Amino acid sequence: MFLRYFCVVILVALAAVTPGCTAPAQPTEPTMARVALEAPVEYERLWQTAGDVLRDHYFQLDRVDRGNGIITTMPETSAGWIELWRPQPQPAYYWWEANLHTVQRKATVSISPAEGPGAYEVRVQVDRYRFSLEERQIDNPAGALRLYSNAAPTTSGRLARVAESSHWVPLGRDGDMEQRLLAAIMKRSGGLTATDPKDDHQPAPPSTQPQ
Repeated sequence: MFLRYFCVVILVALAAVTPGCTAPAQPTEPTMARVALEAPVEYERLWQTAGDVLRDHYFQLDRVDRGNGIITTMPETSAGWIELWRPQPQPAYYWWEANLHTVQRKATVSISPAEGPGAYEVRVQVDRYRFSLEERQIDNPAGALRLYSNAAPTTSGRLARVAESSHWVPLGRDGDMEQRLLAAIMKRSGGLTATDPKDDHQPAPPSTQPQ
């Protein structure tokens, strides 16, 4: 009981000093970078680095499709405040969200050919999900003992197992983690030239040569 109150006090104290706790805006564009690879060994280094960066962020790899240049991960439960050895969710809104709910993240990295000799696009997407469990009916003190068992009916009157009365609610993308993963991949790959894909769509400057 003391430990529970202690945890509540710590969380309340952190709330008082945590600024900017508002929901971040959802990304509207893909999180990506374009790189120029001059040799097959550079592609191999980029591919291996992408997997290493995901593992370093405590993701367990699921699909590793080198032929199509796609790596996906298993859903990973976000770190709580007491798990100081794991990367904490950022910014503050996501940190609080992970401490008040069970939130999972799933990452996808794709490396695909782009226009131009040796050009590739590296895309990173991180999707967030919140665990949702249908509430149980508690109509007497003894019923509280059955709160997390199949013996307590749900609010809809069903006697269902937890797996049957729960689901994961999509919360959208985590743009901040996407940027951090992409930056780590680019930094650790070493020696790669990154260009902004938007540059391909910019109009050419007017000619200054005499007609």
